[in-house]
Amino acid sequence: MTIIITEQDFAACEANKSAWLERKSELAQAELELRRQILNPDEQIPARMEWLRGVIDIKKWEINMAAGRYIHSHEEVQRISIQHRLNDFMQAHGAELAAALAPELKNMDRRQLKNPALARATAYLRDALYGWLEQGAKINYAAQDNDILTAIGFRPDAASQADCQEKYTPAQNLIYANRRAEMAAENRE
Repeated sequence: MTIIITEQDFAACEANKSAWLERKSELAQAELELRRQILNPDEQIPARMEWLRGVIDIKKWEINMAAGRYIHSHEEVQRISIQHRLNDFMQAHGAELAAALAPELKNMDRRQLKNPALARATAYLRDALYGWLEQGAKINYAAQDNDILTAIGFRPDAASQADCQEKYTPAQNLIYANRRAEMAAENRE
């Protein structure tokens, strides 16, 4: 089941990346058309230019939304991989880990899981991992997810991060969604 979920999330991540890149291409085409309109004298230029500026605004909004979906889906693939590998680790080594942390965890029951002792135990784990990493340990993806995590890359593209920086209010999102729907209806006519 783990592999299927990760593969589904991987497919969603790749689809979101493709949608983001497609929106960027559409924006570049609209900006090129606007430049052509500016350079090509025609009596319909003002109306066409206004329409193209509207298209460009909508494309920028679509790029922002698509980049956000891509980043979120990329992080989701990583989160699921980490969660599954840690669950596998705990199944195989949970008793040993609990024994190592017993001075902090001893006599805790399930009602006390938000206990400061658990926070201290987590700090010990963080320190142990930090010490292990300081020794120059080589870090590899888990074999189960290696292909998927290698394919999506370590982090989302820097360009997607830049494209997702602008924050739109819910009202702005609604306005752009309505404008996009209106333009789509005009194009069908």
